[in-house]
Amino acid sequence: MYQLKNNLGSFVEKIMSNTAEYYIQNNIAYLRKSHPEYIHLSKKAQRHSNLFENEGDTYSMRVCSKGDLDFYGVYKGRYFSFELKETQKPVFALSLVKDHQLEQLKRIDSCGGLAFLLIHFCDNDSRFILLSYPELLKLLELKRAKRFSITDLEKVKSYELKIVFPSVFNLFEQLDQILSDSK
Repeated sequence: MYQLKNNLGSFVEKIMSNTAEYYIQNNIAYLRKSHPEYIHLSKKAQRHSNLFENEGDTYSMRVCSKGDLDFYGVYKGRYFSFELKETQKPVFALSLVKDHQLEQLKRIDSCGGLAFLLIHFCDNDSRFILLSYPELLKLLELKRAKRFSITDLEKVKSYELKIVFPSVFNLFEQLDQILSDSK
């Protein structure tokens, strides 16, 4: 089991970053971490809350958008995007996904892309479940609640990811299955 009490989400993000680097280096897929848009502010604006320091120099910047989903990329000609979430509980609360993130999942899906939630249940079993946006909608219809256990996720077509050497998800195996299923 992986214990992360502080900075929930950092473990799954680190593994996905490793996966992205590995997939790019080995020409498997193009996978990138997205970053929020920001603007640099003048030194006069240093009283702003978003300050970053670097070796004694102070840089000031302000986030000007809510950002995209956590990771995006292309695999076998298909665009895909992931929102990563972690929960220490045996259930995942959909309230952890912000409205603008759900809207982005919906838009990507409606344009023919693949949009996913990757949920890390970091309780005793430490499992990683990949759920597509269409399957999320099916789950909401079936369950009529916004809290899902792993058992609930197994009632729809979800995919369990495994960490393989060297700290990389077996993502392309699951994406191959998803692409095959979507034909």
